[in-house]
Amino acid sequence: MDELLQANVFFFITSIAVVLFTLLLCFAVYQVIRILKSIRRIIDRIDEGSELIAEDMHNFRSYVAEGSLVSQLVSFFMGNASMFSRKKRPSRRKSNKDHIAVDE
Repeated sequence: MDELLQANVFFFITSIAVVLFTLLLCFAVYQVIRILKSIRRIIDRIDEGSELIAEDMHNFRSYVAEGSLVSQLVSFFMGNASMFSRKKRPSRRKSNKDHIAVDE
């Protein structure tokens, strides 16, 4: 083969390889961009959730600082304790069914 022909074949094969490599690289970059977008959406959800958690914790701290939590817990346990301490006793009253009405 002639040296000029060998150089032309080499450059032709190299140009095809460069085009294929470029296409594969573009596809890989496209996939990476899709993955990064998914990660961004996940991070946004986590940010929204953490903001809600922070707001709930702020509300809980203010609730505890006001003493509302402690008073409600005490009333809850005292209310339940009074319910459990009262036992249902049978009534001493006789029912009206046992009495016979007598008319004169």
